[in-house]
Amino acid sequence: MYYAYGIIRADSLKIESLKLGPNQEPPCLVVEGELGMLCADITLETMALAAESMATATRESMSRYTEVLCQVIKLTTVIPLRFGTLFDREEEIRKVLKREKKGYLKLLTNLDNKIEVELKVWWKKESFQETMMKNKRLSRWKKALERGEGQGYDVVEFGKAIMEVADYERKELEKTFLAMLRPLAAEWVIKDPMDEFQAFDGVYLVERQKEEDFDQAVGVLYEKHSDTMIFKYTGPWAPHHFVK
Repeated sequence: MYYAYGIIRADSLKIESLKLGPNQEPPCLVVEGELGMLCADITLETMALAAESMATATRESMSRYTEVLCQVIKLTTVIPLRFGTLFDREEEIRKVLKREKKGYLKLLTNLDNKIEVELKVWWKKESFQETMMKNKRLSRWKKALERGEGQGYDVVEFGKAIMEVADYERKELEKTFLAMLRPLAAEWVIKDPMDEFQAFDGVYLVERQKEEDFDQAVGVLYEKHSDTMIFKYTGPWAPHHFVK
């Protein structure tokens, strides 16, 4: 059985050039014409060990998957496969590569010399409340509730109103962030917030020659908003969000 990492041009990478951890076996490359799929050859013994401790195996597998792809993108272009993609035999891999050859080669060309980065931003708790209460209607409503006015359903409706204002503020912030970052990105994806305090989550496909400019643009946004917001800027990653 083969655990698949991603698809590359067959002649674009020497496996021995990957600098992986001391306890990590290098992947193999299953080749079909111009394309190759990076895989880990999973033995029955490995599968049995994973079954004994599924939680640990999952964490270790995800870490290994990420480490391999982060090394690969330093050396060549890769189409990452979804974590946990398995094939029973080499023949199945070759069929996939052969059947979709044109599409994979086109996608590799589109991804050449590009990396993925992600910017996540959260309001600090105090600044979230301050931002919401700048809305005069919410501010008056909050004071009325604090005085004991209204019924139970008013509290529920107040919570819904806060979420509506938060959504509006997110859209306004998104406009500001995109105005700064969009000119420096080839493609981008805006993700839905994971929690009520998350203000922005954007993933960008950036040309390598523009990476430093993009970093500096994120730095400008950080300087402007760091008093009220928490930034998490990560990458470079393999282009997961730009592969269907």
